[in-house]
Amino acid sequence: MQSSLKLKKSKNSNFNFKDRFSPVLQSHFLLLILSLSFFCSEPKSKETVPEKPIEGWAGSPVNPSQKPFEYFYMAKKAKVNVESPNKQKARMIQSTCVDVAITQAKRDLIRTLFEDTFASASTTAGQEIEFNTKAVIREFSGLLKDVKTKECKPKAIAIADYPASEWVECECVIFVHIPGGKDTVITRFQQSEQE
Repeated sequence: MQSSLKLKKSKNSNFNFKDRFSPVLQSHFLLLILSLSFFCSEPKSKETVPEKPIEGWAGSPVNPSQKPFEYFYMAKKAKVNVESPNKQKARMIQSTCVDVAITQAKRDLIRTLFEDTFASASTTAGQEIEFNTKAVIREFSGLLKDVKTKECKPKAIAIADYPASEWVECECVIFVHIPGGKDTVITRFQQSEQE
């Protein structure tokens, strides 16, 4: 004996949501679907692009993108070795890192300024410019008196229970104002070469 199952086909074989559920259930169901879609959807990720410090020739510290480009900026990273940071050392960590970064930046400022200035000048003129580093440093060392700090930021990941631990690594941007910008540096360098 074989049994067969026969399904009755209703006259209206299409499923009708409105007919099957009461209006209250319909609104609850709709609310559930909207809630799930809201909570389950992935939020748009806000990828933070690390802010790149200003380097090279730019405008004033107030508005670096505005001409005239008479300010030369240089960024320098520094690292401080601290065996066990604590609350008493917190200020010392920050000030030491900033001091190291600024000192290193000042040491490299003239060389970097000339490399940047003459690299762009030689590609524009189509010629290679050579200079005596010691003579250049001697000629332009007066610039170091006017060096200012634009900003310093911590770069290390903060460690809980260690104040100022993020200042174990830092980056400072220093700048010097040279009226006339690149052209003044090139002219002054050429005059010193002729003497």
